[in-house]
Amino acid sequence: MGTHSHRAPYLAATLTFEDDQITWVYNGKVYEVMMQWEQPIMEKMAELTVSAGDKVLECGFGMGILSNAIQARNPGHHTIVECHPEVLVKARAWAADKSNVTIVEGDWFDLKDVPGRFNAILMDTYADGNLHPGFAWFCTQKAEDNCKVSWWNYSGGTDSNFMKFNWDDVTFTEVTGLNPPENTYYNRDNYFVPLKIVNKPKSTYGILLDSTTVKLGPETISLRKVRKTNELITCTDPSNPSLVAEKCAGTSVMFKCKGVYSINNGLLKITGNNNMIVKRDGSWVDKKMNELVVGDKLYKIDNTEVEITSIDFDNSNTVYEMAKINIAHNYFVNDILIKKGEDHA
Repeated sequence: MGTHSHRAPYLAATLTFEDDQITWVYNGKVYEVMMQWEQPIMEKMAELTVSAGDKVLECGFGMGILSNAIQARNPGHHTIVECHPEVLVKARAWAADKSNVTIVEGDWFDLKDVPGRFNAILMDTYADGNLHPGFAWFCTQKAEDNCKVSWWNYSGGTDSNFMKFNWDDVTFTEVTGLNPPENTYYNRDNYFVPLKIVNKPKSTYGILLDSTTVKLGPETISLRKVRKTNELITCTDPSNPSLVAEKCAGTSVMFKCKGVYSINNGLLKITGNNNMIVKRDGSWVDKKMNELVVGDKLYKIDNTEVEITSIDFDNSNTVYEMAKINIAHNYFVNDILIKKGEDHA
C-alpha cells in the first residue's frame, strides 16, 4: 500500500497507532498504513500459503494482523522484515515471547544477499519502492521448491498483469463481505487474494566465457580457448592447498543466459547456481553463488584470501556468454578458486 514516492517521508514520519488502524500525515492529509478491517484478507493469505513447520518470510509487520494469522498455523520459523522504526518497536514487543520468530530491521529486498530459502513468502508493505520490478525475481532467489507466495493486491481484482508481476498461472481466492470504512487505499466489499507457486530456478552453472583460467606453467588462458589437451592448475582443499596440474576434458558447454552475479565489481561473473568455495566464520565451505554474502572470503592462487566486498546481480535483459569447464577437481578462474560444478537441470 502507499506509493513508492511516499517512502522517504513515511520512514521519517511519526505514526499514530490506534486499536483499529495505523495512520500518518503527509502534506496535511491523513493516510492509513493498515486497518483492522483487513483481517479476513490477512487470514486468507496465511491459510493459502502457510503449513505447519514451514519456513515463512513475512515482509511488513504493520498491525501484526498477518503475523498473528501466520503464527496460528504453527510455522517452523517465521522471519518478519520491517523498515519503519516505530513499527519495529511494536514488532519486537509482539515477538518477545515467540521462539520461532526473527525480526529483521530493514528492507526485505536486502535479504537477497542473505543465505536461506522459504516455503512461504507473504508481502504486505507500505510505500515500497522495490516491489516492482524486484519482487518476482526476489522470490525465485528465496523460494524453496513449491514455495507459496501471496501479496497485497492493490487492484483487488484478477486482471492486472502489473499486480500479477507478469507471472502466469496466478490463482485468486475471493474474500467477500469486507465493508471497509472509507479510507485512502481500498473501498470495495470484496477482494481477491493472489497465490503463486514459485520453485527454485532450474538452471545450469556457468562462468563468464571470457574469464581466464590457469594452465600448467602457470599461464592464463581464456575459458573460450580451453581444449582437451590443456592441463589446468587445480586445488582440492584450500585449507591444505596443493596445486596440481590436471588435464581437463575441455570447455564442456558454452551457453547464453540472463541474470548474472558479479563479485567485487567484476572480479568474477557467475550464474547463481555455480558452486563456490568460500571461507565463512573461519572455515572453508561449499556454497552456491546465490548463497554468498559480503564478508565471505575467496582463495587466490598465490595462497592469499580475497574478501568479498560487493555482490551485484544484473536483472536486466543483458545476455551473457557463459561456459563450464569439464574437469574433475576445483580450478581457478581469474586466479580465484572455483568449486568443480555439477548440473542442476
